[in-house]
Amino acid sequence: MISFNYLKAAIKRKGVSLQTVANACGMTKGYLSQLINDKVKRPSAQKLEVLHRYLKLDYPVKDKKVGIIFGKFYPLHTGHINLIQRAISQVDELYIILCSDTKRDEALFLDSAMSRQPTINDRMRWLLQTFKYQKNIHIELLEEDGIPAYPHGWNEWSERAKALFKDKGIEPNCVYSSEPQDAEMYKNLFNLHTILVDPERHFMNVSSTNIRQAPLKNWQYIPTEVRPFFVRTVAILGGESSGKSTLINKLANVFNTTSAWEFGREYVFSHLGGDERALQFSDYDKIALGQAQYIDFAIKYANRVAFIDTDFITTQAFCKKYEGKEHPFVQAMINNYRFDLVILLENNTPWVADGLRHLGNTSQRKDFQQLLITMLKKNHVKFVTITSPDYDERYLACIDLVKQLINHQDI
Repeated sequence: MISFNYLKAAIKRKGVSLQTVANACGMTKGYLSQLINDKVKRPSAQKLEVLHRYLKLDYPVKDKKVGIIFGKFYPLHTGHINLIQRAISQVDELYIILCSDTKRDEALFLDSAMSRQPTINDRMRWLLQTFKYQKNIHIELLEEDGIPAYPHGWNEWSERAKALFKDKGIEPNCVYSSEPQDAEMYKNLFNLHTILVDPERHFMNVSSTNIRQAPLKNWQYIPTEVRPFFVRTVAILGGESSGKSTLINKLANVFNTTSAWEFGREYVFSHLGGDERALQFSDYDKIALGQAQYIDFAIKYANRVAFIDTDFITTQAFCKKYEGKEHPFVQAMINNYRFDLVILLENNTPWVADGLRHLGNTSQRKDFQQLLITMLKKNHVKFVTITSPDYDERYLACIDLVKQLINHQDI
């Protein structure tokens, strides 16, 4: 009797209930359940055809070559992508098995130059986003917790992998890998032939270890969907007319990268007639949300580092200054967005009235600067203050700080 376990897997991938599939295909839920669990001895050819068409599967069923790839993808890099693209060009279906182990993954992070640890969801997202247009590539998770560390524990690991195959309806014909030393174990434990792709790293001379140790130095090997995770963010803060926007533009230009402009100024022009006096408490969440979108865009397309003109603490400071209280949504954004380097400009440059600024006298500028410092400390944000009023000295000081940040990541 033919096994229809692959139908069960296809339904799971589609993300719909058995009842939904049964209704769409003109059969009862009970019949469908028995069918996919191989309990129907002589299934209806008509119902099978309708079911396959609904699930976008070939019918009549043809023999398919199914490949499998195991990996931590910690992180995903272009060498992985080459392996996967070579494999999918040779098989009908490819299953990428994302392997995770809580203790091992934490140890890898602690021994790395990464500023934060990739979660399982991060790694799953990288894979799903990178291969979202290739519908015959499927991503599954294999949890390896409790199994002896590689290269030990092959027997326990293979049993867990086989259980995953059974649960997901995966029936592989071959394994794709760049690790020659694993081929014998795949043969012995799975009875699968290993097809090696670029084992000498001639095409992509990179490894996840290389990237973990020096992500910015290996930037060319980090895929588009992974790069935002490794982008270093630099926020420049200061009071009104402290030269933030001009400085941000200069730095983004010289480092050949992106910047997030201050959304609050745009909001005042587009919604309040260009006058900050029209601001209300209900405007600050909208300003914060717009700023977040600008920041996300800058990070997504950055070249190693992104510059942020004004952070959420500054928005909160203006809210407290004008409204006498802090905004809970802005505080949530402060908690959620943390930057790698925060530079506070002393508010001692010449005042420039542009129609939007209203804190121009010496006392007001000093008070707002102190408010910024108080709120930075309250939110446990480390910052570096640049006190020179000279624009060129500020520019050079920022360049030195950013270079230190980037070089630190490449140690």
